[in-house]
Amino acid sequence: MEANYEAVMTLPEPESPLAAELHYYRGRRALREGRLDEATFFMAEATAAATHRVDYHKQYAELLFEVGEIYHANDVWKRVLELDETATEALYHLASNCAYVSQYEEAANYASEYLDRDAKGHYTEAVQSLLELIELEQELEDEEEDELITWHTEAQRQIDKGRLFAAKATLERLIGRYPEFWPAYNNLSVVSFYLGDDQAAFRTLEYVLDQNPGNLHAILNTILLLHEAGHSEAAIQLSTPLTRVRPLQYDLRYKLATTLALVGHYDRAYEELRLLKDHGFRGDPLFGHWLSVSAYKTGRLEEAATYLNNEEMKRFEERQSFDIRENLEFRSALVQGLRQESDLARVEIIRIISNLKDDEAFEALALTNAVTENETVRAFAEMCRADLCSQSFNGDERIKRAFDALVLAEAHVSEAERMSLEGDFYERFATLLLSDEPFLDVTASAAALVWMFYTKRDALILEDCANAFHLPVDTLTEKVRSFKRTLEQA
Repeated sequence: MEANYEAVMTLPEPESPLAAELHYYRGRRALREGRLDEATFFMAEATAAATHRVDYHKQYAELLFEVGEIYHANDVWKRVLELDETATEALYHLASNCAYVSQYEEAANYASEYLDRDAKGHYTEAVQSLLELIELEQELEDEEEDELITWHTEAQRQIDKGRLFAAKATLERLIGRYPEFWPAYNNLSVVSFYLGDDQAAFRTLEYVLDQNPGNLHAILNTILLLHEAGHSEAAIQLSTPLTRVRPLQYDLRYKLATTLALVGHYDRAYEELRLLKDHGFRGDPLFGHWLSVSAYKTGRLEEAATYLNNEEMKRFEERQSFDIRENLEFRSALVQGLRQESDLARVEIIRIISNLKDDEAFEALALTNAVTENETVRAFAEMCRADLCSQSFNGDERIKRAFDALVLAEAHVSEAERMSLEGDFYERFATLLLSDEPFLDVTASAAALVWMFYTKRDALILEDCANAFHLPVDTLTEKVRSFKRTLEQA
């Protein structure tokens, strides 16, 4: 078990020069005596207490490499370069470390930069040899490993974009080829959960923990999914022992901290996130959010506001281009709604899904037959699938007319208005469809849908609506009355 150094030592104020010197001295002594965990702890504290000391950061980065924290070591070497642009040795170590973890392209870039900036430097010969080795390694790089990385990266990209069915297929293929690659199972559990298949998600995690006991990623995913599934007590119970755990890898420490924050262990989450911040680790764009939440929940109100409103977060948000079609939560909500909602809601969801117009939409609509016995809902899903594939629909003519009327109506209502939380465009259509409305006059039906939608908002003049669809006013009036009668009886 990791020693609780903070509990057994009385230290000066953490940001004082004396504290930094004391931490650094104890770290060096622990390093000489072979106590690497303790050395790492004190070196981390020293760099946090004296963020400007380049020599502390260099020692800390070398130690991180020794204990296997290659990626965090690289973060510290980058910090060295920020503090001292002339410290070209940092470029050598970055190149060497990247090559060590098979990031050959990045290693070559750092090595080349070293030679550009210090062609006659102390590490010149070593860097030149490293470049030769990188070239050789790239030629001999194992094809299977390259394939594994490619597939897993592709699956992660698909998840990030909300392409859940594609991600599921990629991960299953990856697992079939590499049956002991546990990260793929962990991602598959999350994908299954987002697709509304809770049983498959938990079954996958149980398998990982059975075959690879103590897999922290699997334990954290189990806690997350229990929480999301509404089993809060079970999530808290499972997470409580983890409040005494501090992983060596910073990315895993970050995931642990955010998981603890999610289920309510705010004190421990704040402690870990603040340490990560002091050590220069930022994780992902939500780092500030979780630190702000944890600070707020532990009574640090001013600190919480500072994290939430800092310039770094604002700059990130300004750089983001948001497309709802590539939002993981949005697509997941649609699929889960298709599985769990009423038939009325399913009709609305089916049309929203089909408007995504991609392979994921086609796969999602295929779930309809498994989630409802209602033939109208099933037929409408098939109509939407046929339209996605530009194929003819051979089913009920009423469904075809209803679909055509809906498409025509959509052309007169903006997507933002149709998708608004306050809108009732699709709800009204779904009610008419499930009430056996025949939609005999497709154009009049479309016009009536549009007029009824807008009349509650902009008081659309009936004559203007009729003219927009090239209809007599009497025809539109009669269709509106017919729709209203059907809706009142529904």
